Amino acid sequence: MNLKKMGVKCLVAAFACFGLVGVTHTVAHAAVGTSIPDLSEWQGAFTATQVKNLKKTVPFVILRVQYGSDYKDKDFAHNVALCKEYGLKYGVYSFSQYSSTSDAKTEANDLYTRAPSASFYVNDYEDQTVTSGTTNSATAAWYSELRAKAPHRRILFYSYQSFANEYAATAMKKYDGYWLAAYQSTEPSMSHVLWQYTDDWYASAIAENVDASKKHSKDTSWFLSSRAISYNKTVTASKAGYTIWGSLGFSNQKGTTKKGTDYTAKYYYDHYNGRTYYSLYNKSGKWVGYVNKNAMKTMTAKADGATVTLKKGGYNIWNSLMFTKANRTTTALKGRSYTAKYYYTAGNGTVYYSLYDGNTWIGYVNANATK
Repeated sequence: MNLKKMGVKCLVAAFACFGLVGVTHTVAHAAVGTSIPDLSEWQGAFTATQVKNLKKTVPFVILRVQYGSDYKDKDFAHNVALCKEYGLKYGVYSFSQYSSTSDAKTEANDLYTRAPSASFYVNDYEDQTVTSGTTNSATAAWYSELRAKAPHRRILFYSYQSFANEYAATAMKKYDGYWLAAYQSTEPSMSHVLWQYTDDWYASAIAENVDASKKHSKDTSWFLSSRAISYNKTVTASKAGYTIWGSLGFSNQKGTTKKGTDYTAKYYYDHYNGRTYYSLYNKSGKWVGYVNKNAMKTMTAKADGATVTLKKGGYNIWNSLMFTKANRTTTALKGRSYTAKYYYTAGNGTVYYSLYDGNTWIGYVNANATK
């Protein structure tokens, strides 16, 4: 029997005696395509055919890497190699056994070292093993250690509700989401991103009954793509006709790109489809949507240092490359010379100089206004 399954089943049953959890019986199978299996050495070493069939029938899989730090799942390396070969996306979990804050850090570090390419990570904590310090501090340390290793991937906390509330209620708030174990017929109301609803889902791809979960409120891209990565650069649409999406699950469209339009790309996401998407904001600071970075050109500073003279009036000198506010115009400064320390090329090909008067920054101006 799966060690993870044993822990939940025994402890859920124990707490049920005290009325702390709901119905604990196994429920009916969910429709193919929505259930997400979590798998370990108890399902054995997979074949190439099994992995290819899993890819066709489930959104992704969650693989056990270790039981504490000392015990490595004997089939993980084999199975994850096949996942990579055939493009089956996967997250990983550690059945945690840490006894202290330092031990928790070791377990988290070992998990990352053994699975550096996982799409996301899970701290499966369902046994009270902490003997030094508090469970909350150890569980928080587990997260912090792994976050330092994987700054842009999701980190989840797994347990059942009564146990989580008693031992890790504070620490679990640090995590990106909660994977809730509750073998019952109705979905629990406690906030969660995954619900492990059964230990008896028939996985046709491997012809076995396994633990399975359903997503809640988050789409597949949330689990498998990166977290938001700060960017905060001005970008210009260099290609027209690219779809601007309302979600990274690509479920709704918000329009298409128009060449020459400027945006602030506050964040970008490395999507599990292999592409990168900018999160765009317009000149008013309003969110526009997500777009493939291939449609955009980033205005990147390039060193110049030339002395330029403002030869034409009527051009704005801007305070940002979003061109929302002009500091002044070239009319009042016509004939004056400045140092163009940097230049930027917009997606429509227009070049802008960043002008300085000594160490005083003047603003951005269209290069056509200068000589």
